[in-house]
Amino acid sequence: MNTTINFIAQPDTKPRLRNGLRLLPRILLFSLLTPALAIAQNREELRNLLFEPVLITHTDAQEGAEYEAGEVYELTVLPGGEKAGPVSVYLLNQALQQTEELAFTNSNSINDYEERIKDLELDGGAYEPALTQEMLSVGSLYQQQGDHLAALEFLDQALHINRVNLGLFNLEQEEIIDQKIASHVALGDLRAADLQQEYLMYIKRKAYGSTSVELLPALSEYADWNIFAFDSRLALDPTQSYAADSNIYQEDTVNNSIGEDDLRSVRLLNAQNIYRTILNIILSNYGLQDPRLLDIEKKLALTNYFFATNLDVKSDVYSGKTSSLALNSSQGFYEMSRVSSNSMGYRHGREALERRLEYMLKMEGVSDMDIARARIDLADWLLLFKKRTAALTLYQEAYDALSAAEDIYRDEIDALFSPDLPVTIPTFIDYRYTRESLGIPGHIPLEYQGWIDLGYRINRYGKPQDVEILGQSENTTEPISSRLLRQIKSSTSYRPRITEGTLVEMDNIEARYYYSY
Repeated sequence: MNTTINFIAQPDTKPRLRNGLRLLPRILLFSLLTPALAIAQNREELRNLLFEPVLITHTDAQEGAEYEAGEVYELTVLPGGEKAGPVSVYLLNQALQQTEELAFTNSNSINDYEERIKDLELDGGAYEPALTQEMLSVGSLYQQQGDHLAALEFLDQALHINRVNLGLFNLEQEEIIDQKIASHVALGDLRAADLQQEYLMYIKRKAYGSTSVELLPALSEYADWNIFAFDSRLALDPTQSYAADSNIYQEDTVNNSIGEDDLRSVRLLNAQNIYRTILNIILSNYGLQDPRLLDIEKKLALTNYFFATNLDVKSDVYSGKTSSLALNSSQGFYEMSRVSSNSMGYRHGREALERRLEYMLKMEGVSDMDIARARIDLADWLLLFKKRTAALTLYQEAYDALSAAEDIYRDEIDALFSPDLPVTIPTFIDYRYTRESLGIPGHIPLEYQGWIDLGYRINRYGKPQDVEILGQSENTTEPISSRLLRQIKSSTSYRPRITEGTLVEMDNIEARYYYSY
């Protein structure tokens, strides 16, 4: 079955951070603390490049036609408005707006807090317990102004006073450590932030035990941190560290001996082991009906996707041997040409998604639509790793099961299996050159510097073929067009479409990519 459709593939747009992780509030803070200066410096390097597609069609010569033959007609529109600007200007304005809104108020508040600190020191001495909260408050205000070195000085003092009064391993120091982590990340010092995260996990294990249900929130946060540390831009670019000459971090009580080259691979190993620990705790204490299992299994699959696309792995991750792990040369670029159906990452990721589907089939109250989506997620995984026959069979099973359900409308089935915009897989990745990867809401209007028209086909296995540039604006440079072509050719796989119960054999695609940076 051949179908010609004018559309462009995008990942589904769920509200999530890069790589699909719904990280906890402390990690949400990290994206708000990016230095505005770094953003401005990156403008000319296309680090904030974004492609926005619209559907296009080429009109044919017809009597009475509204458009001339050969004219490109856009079938969809992008967000518009009078305040549109390029991506870098939008990001810079966001950072500046935060600083400007807080600067005046914070300056006055900092003076007030510093006066109270002096009074408390005179009355109660250098280790007066009330000083902890005052210094934490001053550190937070400096943090909001973007002065993270000053913030860390006050946070270190707050932490020291806290430990003198409450002991080295007390849990009340968590808020202070959280703030220190945020400032280290804002300064580009991922290693210092990682040390603090490791220490925080250490004191929580001492307080709750390694396998208690009370530890579950801390385990989830720490696993999410390990994914952040693996996939963070800070880990990819060591030149982004602005605190290399500071000695403000004096109280390390955990000896992190991981070498710089191994930090990312070890963090990925940690995440996998922690997610598996969480699964065991939940199953042991709450059983198969606990819905938290579904999210954890999907995150476990995510870690295995990273293994398959980033690491050369020659031994089993659960054997405890990590010496055979080596990052691929292009860290952070998830090119599907690297994946192997014989890899450990494929095997463990498939097992995680299979368990997730099994849980859903046994849980009460799970909708037919959610079960269909779980089957599709597993089929996506199989297709990515070239298990094509099994993948297409599973897609068809999901379609047939949903079609047989009595409470599902046809338009819901079509939206899932035959969307106007084909879905980029896997869906738990926020792909490069998208709004999601840069944290820009979908409704924000942007100013575009140019456009590129592409034509290509998607075969029944979701792979783009015969990619060619149909046209482009005069100001489009080779680095921009080559990035778009490389993204489509090397890093993109699409979910096959099913129309009226039949798998679409070949989709012919035409789309205009507007770009901004």
